[in-house]
Amino acid sequence: TRGPQVERLADGFYSISGATVDALGRLYFVDKYYQRIYRWSEDNGLEIVRDDVHDPVNLAIDDAGNLIVLSSDGREGTVYTFDPAGPATELTVLGKRPTGRSGSAPDDADLLLPGNWWVNGEFRDQIDPASYEFTTLRELFEAYVAIPKTEGYVSPDGSVILPAFPVFAQGADFRGIRFSDTLDAYSLVRGTPGERIYLINDSETMTYRGTLNRDGSITDAEPFANRGGESLAVGPDGRVFIANGQVFVFDDAGNETGMIPIPERPLQLAFGGRAGRTLYILTHHSLYIARP
Repeated sequence: TRGPQVERLADGFYSISGATVDALGRLYFVDKYYQRIYRWSEDNGLEIVRDDVHDPVNLAIDDAGNLIVLSSDGREGTVYTFDPAGPATELTVLGKRPTGRSGSAPDDADLLLPGNWWVNGEFRDQIDPASYEFTTLRELFEAYVAIPKTEGYVSPDGSVILPAFPVFAQGADFRGIRFSDTLDAYSLVRGTPGERIYLINDSETMTYRGTLNRDGSITDAEPFANRGGESLAVGPDGRVFIANGQVFVFDDAGNETGMIPIPERPLQLAFGGRAGRTLYILTHHSLYIARP
């Protein structure tokens, strides 16, 4: 069945994504081409938060309201943070810290992971000479997400950690060929260790569900829906919304229950608003909402 009608809130962007929502339900997002970070709220509409930030790709926000920015600057990328309500001249670069069992990271912090992945084993030969069989995309994905992360970037209040994913690069700097799970994702998803998390493997257009662990690994990963895309969002009622040409809706058991048609291809989904029930839909050039 078709879902609710959508409303265009703003347009004229080059390409927006990388969004996050704060405790008040306000949406923050990036238009990297113009080096801008925007905010949308029901009270004030569209605002420019910063127009002097460098190469922003993905955003997150900690419990204290500090905005965390993943930038594509540098060979391995850069992570910096600032208070959106603070002076425009203030900005702090976060360094990598050990976050494994021997690290000093907070034990009760949530983790940030890429919402969509591309795992297809292209960096090594995947054939088994004994059986002459190839590793399947599912096996590759389940093994890859189960790898622990030993370093990460800790938010100023210690409530959120962005694990440092490996960066495969050729060339002297960021102008060479580079691949990174977080830099290539349309968004970051926040998860609590010990709870389940939803992720998309774009290489097989599949959405998975698994258990997030303290070290950033995901175990017991299994297919949730035979559909994947640019991003997903979990609604307050537990339904899962997947951006894949249109917005497709799934119940907790992975059954498709509806579709929300969008005039433009959706790139990212996020729930926000005062009650947390507004679905923000980001496309290349426009920002939409729906209230499913």
